[in-house]
Amino acid sequence: MIHYIKGELAHISENEIVIENNGIGYLIEVPLSVLPALPPKNEEVKIYTELYVREDMLKLFGFLTEDDLQIFRMLITVSGIGPKGALAILSLMTPEQLRFAILANDVDSISAAKGIGKKTAERLLLELKGKLGAELPA
Repeated sequence: MIHYIKGELAHISENEIVIENNGIGYLIEVPLSVLPALPPKNEEVKIYTELYVREDMLKLFGFLTEDDLQIFRMLITVSGIGPKGALAILSLMTPEQLRFAILANDVDSISAAKGIGKKTAERLLLELKGKLGAELPA
C-alpha cells in the first residue's frame, strides 16, 4: 500500500495533481478543497494516498492530512458511496464539518455534494453515526 507520496508538484488541474518522485509522475485525484492548500508548482508536497483497486482500474486518491484520508476510507464503506462520491463530499466540507453534520443528522448538508442524493445521505448518517466516536479521529 502507498501511504503517502512526497515529491515535486509537477501538475495541477481541476481535480487531480501529478507528483513527481524519482522520475515517476503519480497521477492523484484530489478533492477540490486540497487545491487552495497546495504549494506552488515545482515545490515539494506530501500527499496521503489511498490506492483504489477495481478489476478495470487502479486509481490513487490523495489528501493533505491523515484525518482526511481516514474520513475518505470511512465514506467509501457506505453502501452507495464510491470514491467519486466521497471526493464530492470532501470537496464540499471539511472532516470536522462532516462529523458535525453526522452528529446533527444534517441530511441537507451532505446531500448538497454532487452525486449524493437524500437517500444516500440518510444511509451515510445511519451507517456512520455509530462509528463516529470509535473510528473517526476527533
